[in-house]
Amino acid sequence: MDFMRLHSVRHTARALLACGLLATGACKSETPPAQSAQTTGAATTTNFTVADTFHALATLHTKEIEINTLAERTTTDPRVKAFAQSVVQDHRLRMQKDAQIVGRMGLKPTDNEVSQRIRAIADDEMSKMSSLSGSAFDRAYIDGEIGYYRSVLDAFDHQLLPNTKDPEIRAELISARNRANDHLKEAQDLRGMLVPAQ
Repeated sequence: MDFMRLHSVRHTARALLACGLLATGACKSETPPAQSAQTTGAATTTNFTVADTFHALATLHTKEIEINTLAERTTTDPRVKAFAQSVVQDHRLRMQKDAQIVGRMGLKPTDNEVSQRIRAIADDEMSKMSSLSGSAFDRAYIDGEIGYYRSVLDAFDHQLLPNTKDPEIRAELISARNRANDHLKEAQDLRGMLVPAQ
């Protein structure tokens, strides 16, 4: 197994996931966003609604919980296990908060192309990670988390937050961004403590 290639696959997949999902004008309105240089890159952006966004986010949370539960179960490093547990807890909390917002807004999220893409990418990632063990698994997992959180922070700062007007959703996004930044710092610190590749 080429571990650098696995890292690249994970980083690229999750960057596409973050930028493809979060660049869609999420949380603006139920009205399709106008075409622009920023929105024409993804096929689903012209019709992507708030309800679609919340379905995609629910799928993302579910798959991140699965990936980090795999890490929690597979790693023998207590530091990696603690990190994975923290990420699982945060995604479960975000799912609950998103569900409350969906209920208050009366949205009816349905499956869509972005949700399907998230599932496909995450399932492929899970399959690749399942073949690893020991320090190789820990490095691949943490490297993937670092790449993921960098992509998410970029999407928050340049796409989601500037385009979100609803005060309640904006407050939730700011809270989520702060937790993502905390997780990035934790993952970077942890990566520096892991045994380097031979």
